[in-house]
Amino acid sequence: MTYKATSWNKARRVAVIRKAQVFADGQGRMVFDADWQYEAVVTNLEWEPVDLWRFYNQRCCMENYIKEAKNGFSIDRIATGDFKANELDLLIKLIAYNVFEHFKRGCCEPVHQGYTIARFRLEFFHCAATLIRHGRSVVLKLMKDFASRYAWKQIEARVAKLE
Repeated sequence: MTYKATSWNKARRVAVIRKAQVFADGQGRMVFDADWQYEAVVTNLEWEPVDLWRFYNQRCCMENYIKEAKNGFSIDRIATGDFKANELDLLIKLIAYNVFEHFKRGCCEPVHQGYTIARFRLEFFHCAATLIRHGRSVVLKLMKDFASRYAWKQIEARVAKLE
């Protein structure tokens, strides 16, 4: 449909998507008028409404990536008063973010690939361990009852294959 708000200078195309709410209670149930959710998308694209909905919902994930970069890698912190130093600081943080994302895709189980850096730290790095030097090697000894030991060992094996 087309719609012209009072503050707009021209009418715009609005695609309205109706979705049924799903209730997983194991029983069949009738769908009532109150069981629908509606979403509206204002656009200039001439696509089918369901294609518009998929396209715009895919784009909204970008806000989550920005929030992850701010919260997990502090890209919103300005280190100094020098522009070049701040630029380098930001680039290093973005490289760290990209390396972490690549690491998750290449070395972690699918269940861990959706983790934020904060959750990853909590799950894998906040544990008791001892770093032991023996001969020419360095060994990380994890505590015996480390809950994520099996996943850690799998990640460690995949990282070793990268070398």
